[in-house]
Amino acid sequence: MKMEKDFAVLGKSVVKKDTMEKVLGTARFAADLKMPGMLYGGVLRSTITSGYVKALDASAALAMEGVVCVLTYKDIPGKNRIGIIIKDEPILVDDKIRRYGDAIAVVAAESPDILEDALNAIRVEYEEIEPVLSMERAAQSDSPKVHGDTNVHQVRHLEHGNVDEAFARCDVIIENDYETPALSHMFIEPDAGLAVYENGIMTVYSSTQNPHYDRGEIAAMLNFPNNRVTSVQAATGGGFGGKLDISVQCHAALLAYHTGRPVRIVRSRRESTMVSSKRHAMKMHYKTGATKDGKILAVQATLLSDTGAYASYGPAVITRAAVHAAGPYEIPNVRVDATFYYTNNPMAGAFRGFGVPQVAVAHEGQMNALARALNMDPIEIRLLNAHRPGSVTSTGQVLGDDVSFIQCLEQARAKAREVLPPCIPSAPNKRRGRGYGCMYYGVGNTGLPNPAGAFLEVLPDASVNLMVGCADIGQGSTSAMAQIAAEELGLEYEDIRVTFANTQVTPEGGATSASRQTFISGSATMLAARMAKKTLAEVAAAFLKVPEKDLVFRHREVYSASDPGVRMTYRELMGEMKRLGRLALGCGSYNPKTTGLNPADMSGVPFEVYSYAATIVDLEVDVETGLVDVLNVISAHDVGTAVNRQAVEGQIEGGVVMGTGFALLEKIETKNGRITNPVFSKYLLATSMDAPNIYPIVVEGSGTAGPFGAKGVGEPALIPTIPATADAVEDALHIHFGRLPIQHIDIMRELYRK
Repeated sequence: MKMEKDFAVLGKSVVKKDTMEKVLGTARFAADLKMPGMLYGGVLRSTITSGYVKALDASAALAMEGVVCVLTYKDIPGKNRIGIIIKDEPILVDDKIRRYGDAIAVVAAESPDILEDALNAIRVEYEEIEPVLSMERAAQSDSPKVHGDTNVHQVRHLEHGNVDEAFARCDVIIENDYETPALSHMFIEPDAGLAVYENGIMTVYSSTQNPHYDRGEIAAMLNFPNNRVTSVQAATGGGFGGKLDISVQCHAALLAYHTGRPVRIVRSRRESTMVSSKRHAMKMHYKTGATKDGKILAVQATLLSDTGAYASYGPAVITRAAVHAAGPYEIPNVRVDATFYYTNNPMAGAFRGFGVPQVAVAHEGQMNALARALNMDPIEIRLLNAHRPGSVTSTGQVLGDDVSFIQCLEQARAKAREVLPPCIPSAPNKRRGRGYGCMYYGVGNTGLPNPAGAFLEVLPDASVNLMVGCADIGQGSTSAMAQIAAEELGLEYEDIRVTFANTQVTPEGGATSASRQTFISGSATMLAARMAKKTLAEVAAAFLKVPEKDLVFRHREVYSASDPGVRMTYRELMGEMKRLGRLALGCGSYNPKTTGLNPADMSGVPFEVYSYAATIVDLEVDVETGLVDVLNVISAHDVGTAVNRQAVEGQIEGGVVMGTGFALLEKIETKNGRITNPVFSKYLLATSMDAPNIYPIVVEGSGTAGPFGAKGVGEPALIPTIPATADAVEDALHIHFGRLPIQHIDIMRELYRK
């Protein structure tokens, strides 16, 4: 349902800025880039999981015609450590191998075939040591240490209220275990990049979600000032968080620096999946207590996770998981203890949701279990406990007026009554189930500064150049920024040209992650447009003899609100600007209004705003084969204001399909720390053939935070479908699984036991 908001451009389903180049096949992805004299780069990777390089012999490779160089850590002129939060990953191994696939050397050659032969010709002698392959082993005092003197990577403790006293007053207590696996992003485009070193400037074009971070890491490696490195995002074929970490950027830049020639590196699918970050596998124990009428009094949760060999986004994931562990409910007493461990398994990092999908499986599993135990309607028990304006979260934050969770629940229920058939199986071998899942998601980084900026100029012909740092990975941020600028300036969407994610000309945009770009970069864009508009308004007011506060900028015209007949076109306005020698320039920056979190109990204001969602899943399970057919999904999302309505609905639909895959199909499988299913033929993904009937519901609230009240939807789109799908399977079979994914073999095993 859409609240009436008087917008000229926002809320319209405009054609995305990159649509035509992608439809016509003219978009240039990183692997498409070529330059005269270009070399082909590749990486020699470890074939053991834990140990040391005793000797490396590259003589045979260097003797090959067409091999230009072989570089090791000794050839790095600056720092040999990278990491978005903790600098603990070597660009090239200099001390210890910590995972299968660690980078040992890089090679540049004249052709891909020569490159492959050279990599195969390098001989490495290893000294293997015992790998740490589980959280349980990592926690033991006598375990080998992956880093430093402990395998404990991060610890968080959240305490709100008096949990022990509250449990003593509960009429019903539900206690369960939940487990979610490591997952791979499996973006369509593998990592790739091209580095060019000319006139003392290093320019790297890459498939990335965070070009400004990339710039800093490349500069530190080369011992360059940041202004001698330019990081440019090429057209990017998906990311989901997997292209936030450094992939090929530093290796390509190092080779270009030493050879003086352009160097391109393109990972194979296998290599990309082997070494890119993964979703954190998580084990969760939950204890939830409520009164007999369904009011939840207490939640206690223990979260354990394997962060793999390097930190990546682990500190952010554990913090966000703890903050969101109790779900979108006002619960007066909450205790969360979370521990993440280093192991020699594949590195875990950012993946659409930053730990919230994992805890949502648990907190929604508990809500559904409570509803069954109390014989309550699953929507009603949520309405009783739901966040609403003025609610207090588990960090002690008092929520503002931008909370529309109750509307999500009510509109999802109303839609279900309208479109879902009776929950009756279609055949004797089928069982039908209905599942429920909800979530809330803090927009932006958790309790940390995460600003973004924008530059804007209105040109003499009333067209606009907008420059923003945010990377567009297909989600449509470029189009959203254009709509926001057009709305503020009173121009049309087509009038705005956006230059994005090029560190030479665009200001800091921060990572395209945490569903932050519409809210944060969008706010910066609005402020930049507002600054330029202030100059325009001064000139228009003098020309029209109308007070500035009475001016309306809309549809390429400026007119008096009290007398619309007094007006001028935008081109006339720009002509007057030229006559007076005025320029319409704007810059803006925005940093969310948050506080740091108290390290003792995690109290504070970690996010300025939260997005909310409620999802209902209708499915059937074939008890003869264990196969699940997801039939209908209703997903209602509180987005504040829908900037591009069709894009929001598309995000919801894509999130639904990914969520069903998370619940029923996907998992990374490993043996001795090595991924054994790194290719599409072995890694099960939900595809268009698995897509159910999807009913996206866009809920627009009355909050004022963000650009015209807009919030994020990228990650929220995924989250609630996961627990709702798991709940629907449990509802169909009357079996509690707890551990995801629920594959057909798991269903058949449990049916056999039953």
